[in-house]
Amino acid sequence: MALLFTVPLIAQEHKNTITVVGETETIVDDDSYIVLIALQQVLVYEGQGEVEVTSLDEVKKNYIQKLEASGIEFSQFTRNTYYEFAMAYSQNRASEYYHFKTSNKEDVRKLSKLKSAGMSVVNTEVEAKKLTNQQLVDLSKKAIDNAKEKANALAKELNKTIGEIVSIVDQNVSTQYIQSYGTSTSRSHVVSVSFELK
Repeated sequence: MALLFTVPLIAQEHKNTITVVGETETIVDDDSYIVLIALQQVLVYEGQGEVEVTSLDEVKKNYIQKLEASGIEFSQFTRNTYYEFAMAYSQNRASEYYHFKTSNKEDVRKLSKLKSAGMSVVNTEVEAKKLTNQQLVDLSKKAIDNAKEKANALAKELNKTIGEIVSIVDQNVSTQYIQSYGTSTSRSHVVSVSFELK
């Protein structure tokens, strides 16, 4: 007897649906910049081996002088021992690595132009601003509107209409990324939406 009541309920719960991906775009803004530099003793080949021309201490002292002349304090740099450990097996000279984090593009430009013997810029990383919850909601709403347009158009081709939203899958997060070399600042915001199909 219980089975007779259950079957109609299951039949009523099962609905034809259409699932589409709605999308919109957002512009990714820069938040901060991280510059990783290497300071290394200067060696030259002489005869059968390498001879030190400038010690690591001298390289560091010269770099600090040039850095401060450009208006940046070396105290703003943080030693990156993790990177030193990672590079230890491939280095044949005394080295120290430091990273500098700033939200000032001009400071990054100064660092990239600054030339000093024994110093090199290893990497420059751009960190993007995180989206707020409200920004995420606004973008998802636009993506859902786009999904509704798609679903309506597709249903019309099938001689059907769409009904209420059955489910929404939104896996977007607040963290954003800048593409390599900043070739594009746009990012897709995608939401999967299922509608009842009548």
